Amino acid sequence: MPKYQWASGRGEIIESDYNRATDTLDNNQVKSELQTAFSQYNHQISCQEANDDIKEVFVISFEDGYSDPLFVCAKGTTPGGRSNLNDEQRTQQKSKYINYAYEQQQLGNQAVQLGIYRRDGQTIFCAWVLKQSSAAAETPISKQIKITTIAQAMKEGFVQQDKGSGEYACAFRKEFIYFYIRNASWLHGSLVTQLAEHAQPLLEEATVNPDEQKAKFKSWLSSQKKANGDPYSSNTVDSYISAIMRGYNKFEKYNEYDSIFQIQDIYELSTYREYLASEEGFAEYNKKESENCSNGLVKYDEFLKENTELPDIRFKTELESRFYRNRILFGAPGTGKSFTLNKERKELLGDGNEMDYERVTFHPDYSYANFVGTYKPVPCKDSDGKDAITYEYVPGPFMRIYVEALKNGRTDDVKPFLLIIEEINRANVAAVFGDIFQLLDRDDDEVSEYPIQASEDIKKYLMKELKVSEEQCKKIKIPDNMFIWATMNSADQGVFPMDTAFKRRWDFTYLGIDDSEKDLIGKTVVLGDGHTKHQVEWNKLRKAINRFLAKNKVNEDKQLGPYFIPKKIVVLTNGNEIDRVTFINTFKNKVLMYLFEDAAKQKRSSLFEGCFDNSSRYSEICKDFEEKGIGIFNSEIQNATEPTDLPNVAEGNTVEENEE
Repeated sequence: MPKYQWASGRGEIIESDYNRATDTLDNNQVKSELQTAFSQYNHQISCQEANDDIKEVFVISFEDGYSDPLFVCAKGTTPGGRSNLNDEQRTQQKSKYINYAYEQQQLGNQAVQLGIYRRDGQTIFCAWVLKQSSAAAETPISKQIKITTIAQAMKEGFVQQDKGSGEYACAFRKEFIYFYIRNASWLHGSLVTQLAEHAQPLLEEATVNPDEQKAKFKSWLSSQKKANGDPYSSNTVDSYISAIMRGYNKFEKYNEYDSIFQIQDIYELSTYREYLASEEGFAEYNKKESENCSNGLVKYDEFLKENTELPDIRFKTELESRFYRNRILFGAPGTGKSFTLNKERKELLGDGNEMDYERVTFHPDYSYANFVGTYKPVPCKDSDGKDAITYEYVPGPFMRIYVEALKNGRTDDVKPFLLIIEEINRANVAAVFGDIFQLLDRDDDEVSEYPIQASEDIKKYLMKELKVSEEQCKKIKIPDNMFIWATMNSADQGVFPMDTAFKRRWDFTYLGIDDSEKDLIGKTVVLGDGHTKHQVEWNKLRKAINRFLAKNKVNEDKQLGPYFIPKKIVVLTNGNEIDRVTFINTFKNKVLMYLFEDAAKQKRSSLFEGCFDNSSRYSEICKDFEEKGIGIFNSEIQNATEPTDLPNVAEGNTVEENEE
């Protein structure tokens, strides 16, 4: 673990390890610091998060009428970030927080962006110009400030730091908070003469010269080897570098940097690559460049990671969640297992988050190699630029989510990652999980209680992806920010049994046969034809069939759940009338087939009593259903469904009353 420079409470520069438990402010602590600062000078204020989704923007309301509400985008500062720089602090706030505050500013409200540094009981507020971000909503945006600037602010109260382009970052004690708010626009754009001697250009001291960085990258890339073991040719190296430089000049520049090689922070590069991938015209440009631009950026990312001292792997991130880490939802077909998991997935990860989870469906041929990973042939280019095949470790969904969770666990913005397994018992879980099975035992901190030895393949893959030593990859554990959720239907034919040892490592949640019926009540459909036409409620028909199955000792997990027929068909956005044609086709292909082939296979004659001699022929049952509707079933089911008979109205005619 690298040591970082810190500013002590007396403004002295010291070196120390980074202790996340004591050196990081959580959201509540940030809120408390803001309340303390803005409550000075007898001001009566309230400080609240903007809303449940925008938790790092605080609204300062002045109950004494001093000023209009102030929007403060704020987070605690942390050390590190950029290659070989242990002498700066930074914040990493998601783009959505910064843009929310920026939008408030555009609406005419006061809004600022602050970082809060606290050590030895002393607090320093760091401030940067509030700028709109073009990155995706969940992407963290870095803001840096030198530790010497913070130390000087400890001693003198208010200090500016030159960022090298006519823009200044500020650092100040809480006593200067109102001075800063009132004068923020010119404090970030003009140098205060009295403070000039303490201003230090950030770009000159905090980054390597772009030409020097380019030379380092070129030298590094020339020493690398392709997947097939061949070195990169000088032509390929030059093509990669030229393509990324042309691309940088062609599209919007990052943070007003003049050169791509001024981006020397892995998080800044990640933000830029995300922007570029979504930018109109980039795909066409990249294709024209034979994908040299995207390939070059991938290698530049590897270069930065290799030259950046990353924190140790952290399995215990202290992420809190109301959800169990390992859970299986089970129940009868159509009870809404996948629907429930998907809804709770949005609650866990955030609505609209399609990046931090993977979904996989188990099947009888699914294996450990599919789930965890294995060596596979992959296409590559040989030394002559021709298509070739080589072998490399290809991770499965478990390993991909595992690595993403570990990467995130080393940041200051810890979030959950989720692996969803559909139909978990349709594969041999003992074979699919293999030794990973041991990791499912979690301790009180939700981390694997019993680590396992990593294979050589996995060890090399983790070293490459996480940029850590072999020592840190010898044993693996599931971190507390990784969740594994699954669905299971024990009624399916051909499923594999689960042993007790495997089951006890999961939290099982049973979805009852009628737990999700609320939205179905009152939804009706017209069935039958001619004089047999009638209207029925799908939910009553379903429950009547279930009562018949239960009476004939068919287990509940083989009965019909509320959404055995898809929700989009039986739950309407407008009105209560289900589309007749869609329902009939779906009922024949799903419900009748299931009853005929599985759930009521031994009770066909008594279930399909209304079909008379045709109860043993599926095609005839379907034909009778089109004509009779629920008349194909026995009288007990028909009566329990409580159908409403409809008048026999021939097309083009009307029903007239008889006159006597």
